[in-house]
Amino acid sequence: MSSHPEADHRRRVMLRTAMGPAITEALADPSVIEVMVNPDGALRLDRLGEGRVDTDVHMHPSEAERIIRLVASHVRAEAHADNPIVSAELPSGERFEGLLPPVVLAPCFAIRKPAAKVYTLADYVAERIMLPLQADALKKAVRERRNMLIAGGTSSGKTTLANALLAEVAECDDRVILIEDTRELQCAARDCVALRTRRGSVALADLVRSTLRLRPD
Repeated sequence: MSSHPEADHRRRVMLRTAMGPAITEALADPSVIEVMVNPDGALRLDRLGEGRVDTDVHMHPSEAERIIRLVASHVRAEAHADNPIVSAELPSGERFEGLLPPVVLAPCFAIRKPAAKVYTLADYVAERIMLPLQADALKKAVRERRNMLIAGGTSSGKTTLANALLAEVAECDDRVILIEDTRELQCAARDCVALRTRRGSVALADLVRSTLRLRPD
């Protein structure tokens, strides 16, 4: 029997231990969207309906660096001065971005949680975020296979809207191919293939070429 599963389990346990109770509890809290530790060691949270909030928790630079190195180890990467940026997906699906000196004064990182619920266009209308006429226009655009550009600032809801549109795509019974650099899109289509880039070996352009041979609709 391979020892890799045991090694992976050990790395996960070490990572959770290194994160400590404050971050672990925040990741388990459904109201928390994102967990951030700045170079000054301050732990801040992004909460639904509240935005960014401060906590009374401060992390020592060595603790933050240990977390970044453990995440790098989890994805079989290295973290040091010559490779100071770690972009990864945590075991539970969270998106992790960690940085070490010299690109920052001290170690810092952000952990973005995946969406717990896929909003539909009907949800947008029910919560008065979108008018029924606007939702109908988007549904029509999906049916007609129009190109759409979703743009906005950080944490403005781009992925949430994209997933709502994918929920409409899923009802069209098309073969769907997703291309991402981080797994964030959720599509319930019966015929769906999700592709993901890999830093240093598989770029978006590579996946586009593969997509053309996977017979997308």
